[in-house]
Amino acid sequence: MSRRYRKWVEEYQNQAWTLARYLLKDAQEAEDVCQEAFVKLWNHQDSVDKDKIRPWLMKVTRNGCLDRLRRRHPTEELMEWRHQDETPGPMQGLQQHQTGQWLKQAIEALKEPYRSLVVLRDIHQHSYGEVAVVLELSLSQVKVYLHRARKQLREQLAEVRP
Repeated sequence: MSRRYRKWVEEYQNQAWTLARYLLKDAQEAEDVCQEAFVKLWNHQDSVDKDKIRPWLMKVTRNGCLDRLRRRHPTEELMEWRHQDETPGPMQGLQQHQTGQWLKQAIEALKEPYRSLVVLRDIHQHSYGEVAVVLELSLSQVKVYLHRARKQLREQLAEVRP
């Protein structure tokens, strides 16, 4: 395995897995999609612009997730999700855990492309330009949709917070 490829895996595997986990709501499927994305990166590493590896990989990961969601629910709306509880880490306080759960549920309730926008921009800190490339949107669409997504999150969280 090339040193360059190994560096990309170490640098981007958590971001790819987090994106896949948010979209698929299934850790095993997320892992499978990420593995497929990294295999594609291995096969195309010479043809992908080295400065655009991260957006390329996030786009491939997201497309893999969307393909799985289409196969999973062919007659339902694309982004209907199963609800799964996850146990909190040992150091999380009850209030922090509850707030985190509310935020996670609010993000999960967003429809596409809003969910992907929030994950890519706010969680992974991708630039607006990278998000535009990954989601195949214009820069102005990214900004408008992200504004709408954040507004929806604020409204959802205002309903549950005391």
